[in-house]
Amino acid sequence: MSSVQLELSRSITGNLLSGLEYLTGYPYGCVEQIMSKALPNAVIGRALRQLDQLELAPADLDQMVEEGIQMLYAKQHYDGGWGWWYDDATHDYQTAWVLFGLATTRDAGYAVDGDVIQDGVDWLLQHLDSMDPRTEAFALFSLSTAGYTELSASRELFNERQSLDAFSRAALAIVLDADGEDAEARMLLNELLEVVVQEGGYSFWLSPTEDGHYYDKAMASSTRTTAMALSALLKIDPDPDLTDQIARWLMSQRRSYGWGTTNETAFALLALSDYVLTTREAAETSGYRVLLNGSAIAQGTLTSDQPRIDITVSADQLADGINQLQITRTDAGLLYYSMVAQRYIPQAEIGPAGSILLERRYLDPSTRSPIDHIKLGQLVLVELEISTQRDGFYMLIEDHLPGGLEALNEGLNTSSHEFTEYGDPEYRWSTLGYNYKEVRADRVTFFITEVDRGEQTLRYFARATQEGQFTALPAEAYGMYDAALWGRSSSTSIDVMSSATAGVTLREVAVVPGTEGVPLP
Repeated sequence: MSSVQLELSRSITGNLLSGLEYLTGYPYGCVEQIMSKALPNAVIGRALRQLDQLELAPADLDQMVEEGIQMLYAKQHYDGGWGWWYDDATHDYQTAWVLFGLATTRDAGYAVDGDVIQDGVDWLLQHLDSMDPRTEAFALFSLSTAGYTELSASRELFNERQSLDAFSRAALAIVLDADGEDAEARMLLNELLEVVVQEGGYSFWLSPTEDGHYYDKAMASSTRTTAMALSALLKIDPDPDLTDQIARWLMSQRRSYGWGTTNETAFALLALSDYVLTTREAAETSGYRVLLNGSAIAQGTLTSDQPRIDITVSADQLADGINQLQITRTDAGLLYYSMVAQRYIPQAEIGPAGSILLERRYLDPSTRSPIDHIKLGQLVLVELEISTQRDGFYMLIEDHLPGGLEALNEGLNTSSHEFTEYGDPEYRWSTLGYNYKEVRADRVTFFITEVDRGEQTLRYFARATQEGQFTALPAEAYGMYDAALWGRSSSTSIDVMSSATAGVTLREVAVVPGTEGVPLP
């Protein structure tokens, strides 16, 4: 049903809690996403304890953190590092992110296996010299957080800082400040301030979008960069006016679900929790009134016991044409808001859209020919062909099953991994074409760490388990950290009949010209 979702908050704390809800409810579980769930829960839980507001934390906060830690243990590679999935090669940014997260979670009061941290530390130390300087800065930041000082490497990187971007400069500044290199840390901070963008009372840093795929592989974004810069300023030189402007900009980047990607959301939550602890913002109450076309639909007062409220405006409440939604404060308290309008338009047919070309086919498993008739109990080979005009990283390809089909779960990734005579794991993605696969009741999802420009085909089996007429929603493909890389197939209408009944043709829905789509968050 179409609606308008309005969230009001008296402080940033309320928005932190809604960000946690987004991460907690995120349906997938790669290494980055597991860490991005566990770490903010631990840090914000610690912040709420310090603010004496622990009652606002999720009831199962400790359990979520502990479960995340255990899952990260299981995904650690034999060499001590981490990839996006267990079947990936170890990656420097992923390893630095997990090490930083585990060390910070430990410092928040949770038990973390010291051997796991040590193995991650050893991997980073062994590979510092081969890293991109920007990744090396973040790796040094992670090592410093874990309690390991590499002052010579930090000084050397400082002397070569012209190769660093704003994100890595901020990370290195925090490292040097922790090592007592005050002059160098402030010099990096001053250079960071030389490139800050200041507009309309906001301050932020822009992240470049392309440089040899570094930014793709490191999940870079302006939100992540600005969050790291805010953390650096709060630790080294917390200018209230500037940090307020940065915090406001980060708050303005809130979307309907968190701050965009899981990595962006995690960094934003970490920086904003530091900001809340530094400023001890919003001790007073905040009164509010919400008017729709001149009539009050909600009013009240937000307090420390209820720092935020969600208000739903249904389609029935909206008038035809233009509507006016007015939010007013009824006292001197702060009031933050976010608003998301959702409009659902019934469509019998959905056509393909997006920059990725995606075609779905239902085939006979034996002959690989298109199936003209589906019978109850019949096995179907589902083929997804994607075509991209540029390389993609951290890709998700998801097919939505129609009601009459049930995907077969081949039970992949349940046996122990084999090792070659050289000690390297035989990663199955090299033969399967994907790094990880999930089979659920209503969908099949493939995850691919790197997709080369051109065509690629993925396949899975499904069985017809129920008679009737069904519609398969479009299959979708998108970069999980690149919203511009997205595409979908057309929808498909199918009939499943019993073997005693004449077969019914599988019909591909015609393309609807001009149909546009919006990438998933």
